Amino acid sequence: MGFPSLKALGAVMVAVHVAPLAFAQETGSKDARRNHAEVRFGDGSLVRVVILQDTLDVMTKYGKLTIPIQEIRRIDFGLHLPPGVDSKIDASIKQLGSAAFKEREEAVKTLVYYGPMAFPSVQRAACSPELEVASRAAGVAKRIAEKAPPEMLTLKEDDVVQTAEFPIVGRVMTETIKAESAHFGELSLKLSDLRNLFVRGPNTENEWTVDAAKHGSAPDQWFDTGIVVDATQRLTLLGEGQVDLWPQGPGQYLTTPKGYTAAGKGGAFMAGALIAKIGAAGKPFLVGDRYEGTPSEEGRLFLHIVPSPWNNASAGTFRVRMTMEHMALSARR
Repeated sequence: MGFPSLKALGAVMVAVHVAPLAFAQETGSKDARRNHAEVRFGDGSLVRVVILQDTLDVMTKYGKLTIPIQEIRRIDFGLHLPPGVDSKIDASIKQLGSAAFKEREEAVKTLVYYGPMAFPSVQRAACSPELEVASRAAGVAKRIAEKAPPEMLTLKEDDVVQTAEFPIVGRVMTETIKAESAHFGELSLKLSDLRNLFVRGPNTENEWTVDAAKHGSAPDQWFDTGIVVDATQRLTLLGEGQVDLWPQGPGQYLTTPKGYTAAGKGGAFMAGALIAKIGAAGKPFLVGDRYEGTPSEEGRLFLHIVPSPWNNASAGTFRVRMTMEHMALSARR
């Protein structure tokens, strides 16, 4: 029986980063609407490609979805096995319950050798109602965990596709993604070799209205924009409008997104200031009437109006406009 090399197992950790549309300028205007990409392999080598297909089929618990590539912002790939490996793992799991000692030993040997590829199946078998199967599977899982890098054991079986609007959990239904390289011609990128994919389409713009009564009257009232940002993007956030920090006496304590002259509740920022954070546990930063910068973290963008220091609800709204510029590869290095 032929086994994959340990080097092949390492290929699971490949990262694919789809680069900005700026690449289109390098290959001519005819490529301006194509999905340019940079493909990073497990050994650190990098190849620039163009994704040739326009859509991706994903099977979810609610059925199949066909997603345009340009609507995808990121894919976190789950564990995809090379052709034929899944059947060998399934057969070995069944052999763990064999009455023949030789078959059981061969099954253990096979599962340990496949390591991270077999780990999810072995973990399920460890919960088997058949006590002997569960015991042998638990032993196999322990041996795999002792040999494999921890990060290779955390891959889930589902893929997570982050679109411009919401995440989709399911399985990409193809074994490969079609691409083209100026140096190597047409390629079939194997999902079993991929870890992440970041789509970098045209620059995007968004606009929101943040209500001070809902998102500026208590410290935990954050407005979820639903937009995922990361360090490959440069953000420009523009805030405008007016908020009344003491609406009981209208017009006396008005503020712009820069904030009032008194510190707000908590004291970290001025009352009424427009602030943001990246990720639910991210560190807040000042937006004011204008913010430009590159995120140091990855996550969803949240907005908030700093509450009044006088323990009352504020009134009014800020309009927030965001431009997200996908940075060129050379600028990210």
